[in-house]
Amino acid sequence: MTKGKAAAWLAGFALLLLGPGAAYAFARPLLNTENTENRQLAEMPSLSFEGAKEFTDSLKAFPGLFNSFFNDHVPFRSQLIRLNSLLSVEILGDPASDSVVLGKEGWLFYADEESIEDYKGTNLYTEEELAQIRDNCLASKDYLEKRGIEFVVLIPSNKEDIYSRYLPDYITKKGELTRARQVVDCLREAGIRVVYPRQELLDYSGKYDLYWHYDTHWNNLGAYIGAKALLEELGVQVPPVEELTIEPDDFSGYDLAGMMNLKSYYEENLPADVNYLLSGYPVNNMTAIQVNDATELIYQSDAPDKRRFFMVRDSFAGSMAPVLASSFAYTYMPHWNGCFEQSMIDAQQPDIFVYEVVERRLDILLSFRLSE
Repeated sequence: MTKGKAAAWLAGFALLLLGPGAAYAFARPLLNTENTENRQLAEMPSLSFEGAKEFTDSLKAFPGLFNSFFNDHVPFRSQLIRLNSLLSVEILGDPASDSVVLGKEGWLFYADEESIEDYKGTNLYTEEELAQIRDNCLASKDYLEKRGIEFVVLIPSNKEDIYSRYLPDYITKKGELTRARQVVDCLREAGIRVVYPRQELLDYSGKYDLYWHYDTHWNNLGAYIGAKALLEELGVQVPPVEELTIEPDDFSGYDLAGMMNLKSYYEENLPADVNYLLSGYPVNNMTAIQVNDATELIYQSDAPDKRRFFMVRDSFAGSMAPVLASSFAYTYMPHWNGCFEQSMIDAQQPDIFVYEVVERRLDILLSFRLSE
């Protein structure tokens, strides 16, 4: 090889190494640099100088940690991941994520937390597990009743069950019995009040889309139907769906699209997902005291029902909150994950305690237990 060719090869190799970084430095202000991956990216590691051993340990770990940092922050990473995901979805019909199932007519479904198994009925509880759930709920009921507090369990249905007609044909049911049906029947037989608004959701699922197409959650109308079923169990009446004023709204959740690293693509290029703005039910001058979905939702209102309402909840309860909070004088809704503590019950002095858990997370009932 001549010196000229060798120099050309070296120049080309250097350009290959340094070119993307240089181009990215100029292009970065024009690009969306938001983390589109459903995880925390690696941070730049540092060396510890607190002592000889600490320095040695951090020095040994540095190359591996730096490699992870470099891989997570390589130029155009987000754009390349998005391109790969887009090609997988549009050309190969593959969601590029083990957490997502591509359904019919553009619908997306959740594959984690046994959501598909819930629908298929292939993950049924054993008798021992059902007995554990029953005993936990009976203990919680006894704990609350001694304090004069009503106890109700609320189980929102998975999207995969309510809109199973949009699941791909290869996903089929084993039988009609599901874990949710097992738990509902078991608890009701034991005298536990359970609200499971599956049929109510199915009744309206043909006329309205009650869950977002690109997200795991129900929308405002689905949440209203769930809230109405709960309120009826508690002796509170709100108008039926037919008497509401329902206006289309293009706000949507995109957690499933985000799991494919395609949230911005779905937002920008696909038709607006379906949601509804609801009015026509009594709001009773409801005001929000604190709204933090990750921790606490706190409201007060002029509702004629002066009972204090307490709900341990997950993310499904957020869109139910306006309807529920308008129905009681005081509403306190802590998130189960890292916020709720049993001591809150005595501090809040509720009249009603609701434990809300979406169908795919029913395993929580294997460990949730209130006791002295």
